[in-house]
Parts: sequence; structure tokens; C-alpha cells
Amino acid sequence: MLVERKRNQPLNTPQVENNLRIIAIITAICLFGDAMLYAVLPVYSKDFGLTALWQVGVLLSINRFIRIPIHPLIGWFYTRYSIKSGLMIAIILTIITTFSYGYFQGFAFLLVLRCIWGIAWSFIRQAGQLSIVEAVTVSSQPGKLTGLFNGLSGCGAVVGMVFGSLLSENFGVSFVLMGFGIFALISIPLLFFIRKPGSNEMTKKELTQLDQRAMLKIDSKLLIILFAGFSVSLLFQGYMKSTLSYWIELQDFSKIALLSSIGAATITGILLACKWFSDPILGYWAGKLSDKSKSRTVWLTVSFIAGGIMFAILGLNVNTLAWLLTLIALLLISSIVTTLTDADAAQYASTSSNRHHVVSFYSMIVDVGAALGPFLGFTLLSVFGDTMINTAAALLLWLCSLFLFYNHRRKRLYQVS
Repeated sequence: MLVERKRNQPLNTPQVENNLRIIAIITAICLFGDAMLYAVLPVYSKDFGLTALWQVGVLLSINRFIRIPIHPLIGWFYTRYSIKSGLMIAIILTIITTFSYGYFQGFAFLLVLRCIWGIAWSFIRQAGQLSIVEAVTVSSQPGKLTGLFNGLSGCGAVVGMVFGSLLSENFGVSFVLMGFGIFALISIPLLFFIRKPGSNEMTKKELTQLDQRAMLKIDSKLLIILFAGFSVSLLFQGYMKSTLSYWIELQDFSKIALLSSIGAATITGILLACKWFSDPILGYWAGKLSDKSKSRTVWLTVSFIAGGIMFAILGLNVNTLAWLLTLIALLLISSIVTTLTDADAAQYASTSSNRHHVVSFYSMIVDVGAALGPFLGFTLLSVFGDTMINTAAALLLWLCSLFLFYNHRRKRLYQVS
């Protein structure tokens, strides 16, 4: 049902920031089961009734491909219904899938469940983005707010992967998944603490005006934001995350005492765990400092340049210790550019008359990049090798920095004239 927004109740900063925190916590809880699968599915594939390694790969990636065509529909949903409604649907779907992971075996059943989870995550992702946009509209601190949301919600991935895998060894996969499903169930009462301004549905008059306008007005700033978001998700969420263990396997750690006796998979797990633990702090402070400097574009441009340099070094034949330190630096930079790119998108959406379409389109583009990353990464690595691919990754990030610098310079010249 369409609900008329009450215009006589002005939004205030504490209220929208409280909404943001609650939605971030709900997001984190809903991520428990999904994140756990990334850790346990490759190891306990037989317990899930899987017979081939390719089935693991399909199950861990199909949810991303499902989200690509779903995002526009979710964007349409949020123009007519509240964030609470979308999150309620998402939580129910999360409960169903998380419980079912532990009790249904076989590739076909799990494939359906992963598709359902993809739909649930689309609701959650856009609810989070809209809550950031709403908060930015009031407080004008996109960096801090995006860092806060990404930090809190990212804790769900840490809990799911680290604690989920540890508990599975002692109590069994089904028991832990059931526990995570219960957590999702008890997160429902949190919805009642989201204040009325967390509702994003539009009035009938606004919907009519929206239908009369173009669905999404494309300008140079939006194109750059979309290109940057696609590049970041392609390289960091897709390519780098999926091929990290492959890179590490190629290195000789025999001369590093602490790492000489452990395998590539363990080193990969340690590095990713360190990154996830640092994400809440690093993303929040990078976003907050970018707000204070009043020039997020400069921060983002410098971060893209630095990330490109790191990718270029990884493609060279350098000392193993230097290579490892460069990789760690790149993992940290990925946290910064993800936060700042999302913040840029949130700030743009907050000033757009079609904010719902900006959010849904940005979410879709990011998912396209994340889905293509693993596929293109392994395909191109087998053809061209890691040196050329990492050089191409560096060039892509430098191209992003060039676009940002050009647009920033053009904007300043326009303001002067």
C-alpha cells in the first residue's frame, strides 16, 4: 500500500544515523550464513551432497548473477514501499535459505537456495544504500556514513567466515547454520526501531512525476561514478578476491620463517581475515577524513593511483617479502576505495530527483563487476599470465583516476567562470 509521507515531521541527524546503524546490523546478521558458505562449502562439499568442484564455484557465484536483472525490480519496489517492508522480505528469505543450507543436500536444491539468497541480498543492498543516501541528505557526511555502514555490515562477513568455520569443526555445519538462522529470526524486532523517516516510499504525486521524467538522467559525473564502481568491484571484489590464493601459490615463502611451514590457502585466509577485521576501522576513518578535507575526489584519485602502482608491482618479479607487503597495502587500499566510491555514489544520489534509480543502477553495475571478476580473472590469467593482467588492472585504476581528475578540474573551472 502506498503511504503518504508526513512532511511535518522533519528528519534529523541522530534519527537517520540510528536508522543507518540498525539497517547495517541487520545486514551483518543476514550475511552470517552466506559468508560461512564461502569458508565451508569448498571443504565440506561432500556433506552438502556435491560431487564436483565446479558445482562449488557455481553455487558461490550464481547469487551474484541473479542479482543483476533483479536490481531494477527492487529499485521499483522501493519507490512504492518502505525500507522496512523490503528488509522484512529479505530477512524472511534469509531465514529460509540459512536454515535450508544445513538440511537440504544436492546441487539442484542448493542452486535454488542460492538464487533465493541473491534476491534477498538485492533487497538488503538497496535498503542499505538508500539509508546512506537518506542520512547524507540530512548530515552531508557521505564518507563517514558510508564507512560506518560498510564497517558495521562487514562484521557479518567476519563472523560468518571466521567463527562459522571454527564452530563448524566442533559442532557441525548444520548446527552452526541453524544458529545463524536463529540470529536472522531474532533480528526481525530490530525493524521496529527504524523510525518513520526510514520509509522511502514515494507519494502518488511523486510517482506520477517520476513516470513522466526519464528513468535516469545520465551525466558525466554519474558515468564516472558508475565506471569507478564497476572497476572497483571487478578488480577487488571479483578478480582479486577469487585469484588471491593463486597469486600466493606462485610465491616462494621458504625464506620467511613465519610463513614457510603453512600453505597458500592458510596464508590467504590470514590475509583476508586481517583485511576484514581492519575494514570497519579503516573504511570509517578514511570516509570521515575525506569529509573533513571537503575533497573526496582528491582522496579517491590518489587512492586509485596508489592501487594501480600496487597492482603493477605485483606483476613484477620482486622479492617475496616486498611482494607480500605490497599485497597487504593493496588489500588496505581496496577498503578505502570501496568506501569512497560508495560515498561518492551516495552523495550523487542524495541530490538526484531519481535517487531510487541511481541506487538500483549503481548496485546492478557493482554486481556486474563482482560477477565478471572471477570469470575474466581466471580466463585471462590462463591466456596472458599474471604480469599482463595485473598491468591491465593498474591501467584500469589509473584510467579511473584520470576521469576523476578531469571531471574535478572541469567543475572547478566552471565554478570560477
